[in-house]
Amino acid sequence: MQTGSKKWLIRGGSFAIAGLLLFLALRGVDLRQVGTALVHANYWWVIPIVAVTLLSHWLRALRWVVMLEVSPRRDGSRGEVSTLNTFVSVMIGYMANYAGPRLGEVIRTGSVAKKEGMYFSTVLGTVVVERAIDMVTFALALLSIPLIFIDQIEAVGEMLTGPLRAWTSAQSSSILMLGALVIASITMVLLYFLVRGVRHPDTKLGGLFDRFGDGFSSIVRTGKPLRMGLLTAGIWICYGFMAYLPFLVLGYGDAYGIGLVGAWGLMLLGAIGVVIPSPGGFGTYHFITIQSLALLYAMPQTEAATYALLTHTGQMMLYIIVGFASILFFGANMSVTGDDDEAEE
Repeated sequence: MQTGSKKWLIRGGSFAIAGLLLFLALRGVDLRQVGTALVHANYWWVIPIVAVTLLSHWLRALRWVVMLEVSPRRDGSRGEVSTLNTFVSVMIGYMANYAGPRLGEVIRTGSVAKKEGMYFSTVLGTVVVERAIDMVTFALALLSIPLIFIDQIEAVGEMLTGPLRAWTSAQSSSILMLGALVIASITMVLLYFLVRGVRHPDTKLGGLFDRFGDGFSSIVRTGKPLRMGLLTAGIWICYGFMAYLPFLVLGYGDAYGIGLVGAWGLMLLGAIGVVIPSPGGFGTYHFITIQSLALLYAMPQTEAATYALLTHTGQMMLYIIVGFASILFFGANMSVTGDDDEAEE
């Protein structure tokens, strides 16, 4: 099968999975009640939601800059990188993710490489490191779920373990903690061996790997571990508020006893749906979020679906608007492939 056909087959499969899960998530939901709840929502809370969402991505751009500034440009120089360019590229990338899983990573890599005069493969190396940092952070954050839902851990186990739902709450807790540690350990081992990997700069392919390694190893050359850690913590704190504030929009927080800590736990469970490769978390996010609210807070399916639809659709609209504005800011002259790596050979 040709590469193009495989790509479209994979993309079509991801859309099919997303559609099926969205159907299952919304089956039985009274959409008229959803509409009524959205009409009577307190949209003044949207202002802080937008602010904290954009702040999370500005912090992400700042963290990315730390790695980019120690990575070489095409002329061999290193130095200051525009935070505005990285932020705009991040927003374009988030918009592109709705067209295909992880498509945004390629596009934001190409746009920064073009704007900052860097090799595509070098910038891609920093993106891979950034995502690895997020995966390790996410894995470690999952350890908080048994503490947050200590009285409901069996319900969490029912939702996440499927056929194993008959297991005890202690076993379910152990599975969550062990799984998080395994993910974190595997990621760190991969990071270690990739950074220390053998390079072959005398060949064309080796040159690509060499430049990718320059970007990938940027994490050990930054000399700013505290700054990287604080920026990462700031990003994830913003994610917690992004999950909590929509409950205030709908007035569900007090009604169902959901506070900031509970919203943090729900955000982590919902993030599992975003990690699964579906376009922009379609279907997967809705399914897991609705199930989480129903099992952990006894929230009726219609109210749970209202929250899931508001958070996902609202975020999608924001990313599309800001992403489109970012494209206008950058203009049409954006590179989204690695052709510039080959031009020098």
